Amino acid sequence: MSATLIDAVRSVFTVEMQKKMSTLLGEKEDNIHRALHGAIPLVVTDVLHKSYNPELTGKVGDLAHQAADDDLFGEMHQLTTGAGGLVPGSVLLNKGADYARALLALRYDSVIAEVSRYAGVSLPTAGFITGVVSFATLDAIGRHMATYNLDSAALAPWLRTQTESVRPATPSGLQVRNALGVHHYPWEPARRRSGGAVGYVILLLIIIAVGIFFLYQYHKTHTTVFTPAPADSAATARDTLAK
Repeated sequence: MSATLIDAVRSVFTVEMQKKMSTLLGEKEDNIHRALHGAIPLVVTDVLHKSYNPELTGKVGDLAHQAADDDLFGEMHQLTTGAGGLVPGSVLLNKGADYARALLALRYDSVIAEVSRYAGVSLPTAGFITGVVSFATLDAIGRHMATYNLDSAALAPWLRTQTESVRPATPSGLQVRNALGVHHYPWEPARRRSGGAVGYVILLLIIIAVGIFFLYQYHKTHTTVFTPAPADSAATARDTLAK
C-alpha cells in the first residue's frame, strides 16, 4: 500500500481512469478530478471518525475484508466507454453504491449532495464517484489489514495515524462537517458547549432575585412601626405623675 491511506485511494484514479470516467459519465475532466478530490477526504474523514467507536471500527473492518475480496481493480479495468456507457446493472456501480451506503449510512445522501455541489457534477455522477471511492477506501484498508494481520482492535490506532495526511488533502470550500453531520474534525479536540454554563448562571440569578423578593416581603410584613404619642396625652401623663 502507499505511504498513507489517502494516497492509496488516490492512486486508483489515474489520469487515464479519470478520462475514461469523464467520457463515461458525460462530465468535464476537471469536474471529475474535483469530484474525486472532494469525495476522497469526505469518505476517509468518515472512516477516521468511526475509528473512535469500537463498534463502528468493527463494521469498517468487516466491510474492508469484504471489499478486499471483491476485486476492485478488476472491476475498474472492465469499465468501458463503449456504446451504452455505464448501465444501471454495472457491477462496479452496484458494488460501489452498496459499500457507500453501508459505510456512510444516514450520511450517504448528504455526502453525494456535497460532492455534486462542490464539483459541479450531476447527482448520478456524484453517486457513482462516491461509491467507487468508498469501495477503493475499504479495499485499501482491507489489504493493509491482511498484510499486517490486523484485527479491529489494532485497526483503530492505525486509522488514527492517517489524520495528519487527511488535513492537507481536504480542499477549502468542501463542507465536510455538514455533509458528515459532525461538529469537529478528528484532528480537533471536541468543543465543550458553553450553553450549560450560561444556563447555570441564569438559574443562579433567578434564585438570587427570588430570594431578595421574599426577604423584602418578610421585612415589610414583620417590621414594628412605632407611632409617637400625641402631645396632649404626654402632658396628662406628666400631670398625673406630679400629683
